[in-house]
Amino acid sequence: MLEELKKLDSTFTESMFKSKVDNIFVLMMSSIMFRDITRIYSSLNEGMRHKVQEIIDELNSKNEIQMYDELNVKDTEIKNVQILEDRYVIEVLLTSRYLDYKLDATTKKYKSGNNSSRIELRNHLVFEEKRNHKSLGMAAKCPNCGANIDYNYSGVCEYCKEQMPKEDYDWILTSWESY
Repeated sequence: MLEELKKLDSTFTESMFKSKVDNIFVLMMSSIMFRDITRIYSSLNEGMRHKVQEIIDELNSKNEIQMYDELNVKDTEIKNVQILEDRYVIEVLLTSRYLDYKLDATTKKYKSGNNSSRIELRNHLVFEEKRNHKSLGMAAKCPNCGANIDYNYSGVCEYCKEQMPKEDYDWILTSWESY
């Protein structure tokens, strides 16, 4: 199905897609560490925004900082491609490694977890893109104030601070499970 996708979407390349997946994954983990969804907001669908915000809210309620030190992506493998009537769906298996521990948000002192050796986790990620999506090469306009939006940055209007998802323009993370 990957070859079929390449025929249907002339802008798709496997290497660029995998790079995008790696970047979105690292940005999501960083957003959890910094307890701020703003940087990843536009690359997540509504369900994933809710999931990441819940993680951040739980950390805040416990006055904790989740650390993913020495985070790297070891491997990214496309496992399944679906070509649906209105969208493309790609399932990815991403293997990541990092130190996984928590700090007290006030004192910045170690609280729990593994801060001495990296763990390796497999992450099942699902990305979707609308068929006949708009090109990111064209200037996107903020629906709130009309300013040009740079979706490659954060999907946040620099002028009015409105957050705009990339759902009409690019691949969006719709599911994430670690094991």
